[in-house]
Amino acid sequence: MAFCTAADVETFAQIDFNSALETVLTNEIIPIVEDVIRDYLGYDVDYATHTETMSGNQTRELFLEQRPVIAVTSVTEDDSTLEYGNQKDFLWYENGRIRRIGTRWSFAHPDNIVITYTAGYDTGGGYGLPLPRAFKVATARAAARVLEASLVLSAQQEPGEIKAHSSTEASNFTAADSESLGDYSIQYVGNLGMNSIAILSAADLQLLGKFRKNFFI
Repeated sequence: MAFCTAADVETFAQIDFNSALETVLTNEIIPIVEDVIRDYLGYDVDYATHTETMSGNQTRELFLEQRPVIAVTSVTEDDSTLEYGNQKDFLWYENGRIRRIGTRWSFAHPDNIVITYTAGYDTGGGYGLPLPRAFKVATARAAARVLEASLVLSAQQEPGEIKAHSSTEASNFTAADSESLGDYSIQYVGNLGMNSIAILSAADLQLLGKFRKNFFI
């Protein structure tokens, strides 16, 4: 499942990449960016059914790992099935909060609570909440930056294989941040240094910040 496609990156960059670069975007760059986004957010994002086993902690609140929660289908505590409802045993919230009603979560023994639920966004499977546009925008522009850095570097190289410098043969590798000839000069945007910066920019983090895992009681 993907947050965006190669076509989305092309639309964002206003560049028509050839099929080989589209394959690189689809198979390599976009998945890397998505993994970084998932790590930042703190959950899987993709829609799925999950079962979590946890230990009661003598509090009223437990928190599930995945977001956003769509439905809690089963909760058992000390092998007893609990009922959902304000006048029943528990309530659940989209942010993963599970609230015990009328008492506290039992801590009679370890791993005594089992919760099955569905959570996540529709990233191409047809199920889940609609994927926010922010995910597509952040993924597309980050993927475009990573590809741009590679293209800037590769554009400086001669056609054919790049050779290392040795005692008998000079290397044909070129990596310049800028070049000048007379009154003409050019400053390259990317290069190797661009590949070492954070994949997600500050603007990307700000865009995705509202979707990051947080606990609000």
